[in-house]
Amino acid sequence: MTISFQKKEEYFTFHDPTQNGKLIDRKTEIRFDPLTGETSRIIFDPGSSFTPTDYTALAEATKGEKCPFCPENVSTFTPTFPDNLIKGGRFVSGEAVAFPNLFPYSKHNAVVRMCDQQYVKLQEFSVEMIANSFITAQAYLEKVVHSDQKTAYASINWNYLPPSGGSILHPHIHVLASEFPTNYQAKTNEKARAFYNEHKENYFRTLKEKEYELQERWIKTEGMVDWMHVFAPKSHCDFIGIFQETPSLSQLNEEKWKDFAEGIISFFHYFQQIGLASFNLAVFIPLQETPNSWVHVRLIPRLTIGALGTSDMNVFNYLHSEPLSLKVPEQVAKEAAACF
Repeated sequence: MTISFQKKEEYFTFHDPTQNGKLIDRKTEIRFDPLTGETSRIIFDPGSSFTPTDYTALAEATKGEKCPFCPENVSTFTPTFPDNLIKGGRFVSGEAVAFPNLFPYSKHNAVVRMCDQQYVKLQEFSVEMIANSFITAQAYLEKVVHSDQKTAYASINWNYLPPSGGSILHPHIHVLASEFPTNYQAKTNEKARAFYNEHKENYFRTLKEKEYELQERWIKTEGMVDWMHVFAPKSHCDFIGIFQETPSLSQLNEEKWKDFAEGIISFFHYFQQIGLASFNLAVFIPLQETPNSWVHVRLIPRLTIGALGTSDMNVFNYLHSEPLSLKVPEQVAKEAAACF
């Protein structure tokens, strides 16, 4: 077996006041990512339900003249690309509009405003809206790759609602391209290359075949995208979608983006069922075709905890680089699969 799923268990013993002082052992599970070896921890779930925030009032207070992405402002409040990259300065496809990020994260950084509507709740997103936005993002990337031969790494990223780090309610995605990888891109590329050199197999193909065989974290194939839950999650849920036979940007097309969008809508149904609304999503797109990498997406929910509205990220996530998860991946996968 070329992929192994390793985990270790630790137990903390103490007297529990909620059980009349009974001496109990409470488990922490440490899981090792099958590609990178990085660890994450499955911790005790207190069983508290999640309650999503309704941003309707905030949306009303920030729309129109206060929002640069609203339809009356997007053509005047947002910056423009040089004409030699995109004629007219912005790329428009239906309601999707791509323009430069005023404060870029990367050498190339477009923002794609997804639609005219200021606040789109999870149940209001459509396959067409999502697919069209990502197709527009791909069109921008193709322009960048053609104009800048040094571009080596690309991703399409979505922060939805304030808990995710999104600073504007109006739905939008970020398109990044650079000569330099993020830490995730660098580590994943390095390990996938090493996996191929050792086994002469593509890691992502092998992963999806193994997960399908085990049926422990497998969720569903939606058209040309295979969905499963990650073994060592980066959050309380962590879904990975692998685009079939898609080693680079040039193999992406409208059909695959629609399949991707269908899957995302299904996860939105699941989030609604368990009381989640916010999320982070990233599509990692190799620009050069190699035998060791495929286009893939990671999707994690973001939430606040308890009456204080506590962030779900803490010192473990940021300074220890150790993700925590309240949810058991195998159980989440079964629940999510029912929403497809």
